[in-house]
Amino acid sequence: MTAYFGYLLAFVVATAACLGAAWRARSVPSPETRQALTWFFSGSAAWALAYVGFLLVGPALWKHLFYQGSLIVGFSVVFAWLWFCSAYSGRGLHRNRRVQQFAIAVYVIVTALKVTNPLHGLYYGLEPAGGGPTGGAFGLVVTHETLYWVVMAVAYALSAAGYLMIFE
Repeated sequence: MTAYFGYLLAFVVATAACLGAAWRARSVPSPETRQALTWFFSGSAAWALAYVGFLLVGPALWKHLFYQGSLIVGFSVVFAWLWFCSAYSGRGLHRNRRVQQFAIAVYVIVTALKVTNPLHGLYYGLEPAGGGPTGGAFGLVVTHETLYWVVMAVAYALSAAGYLMIFE
């Protein structure tokens, strides 16, 4: 039970910190950088809040919905990060229509894979946690499947590309 409350507290604090950072980002002088940072921190707050929901709700359907929401919003944060990196480093990638269309296509395809997970089960699974008929403190635990790891690798590669833009 202590681990459960630790996770819950961590995600509540992360939500609050990201909302505070989004509010603070409004004072960044560059409009493109300000907008990207605001979306990045707001998306991160929504991502953390979805995990709070996942931890608080009981029924499996709601856990699935909150977890899918966290996956969908979490992946969008990668694109907000790249937008910030492009704007902050003085590049125009975030303004390029082809780059935007490609990013939207990737996001839509990945989101479709996540939303259709109940049909194919290749992205994640939710299974009862140990600890009796109610599934213990966490209720259900997430098992990550093949598509999850492929998308995670893409997300980290894109995030690393953002760091390269900044450090170049």
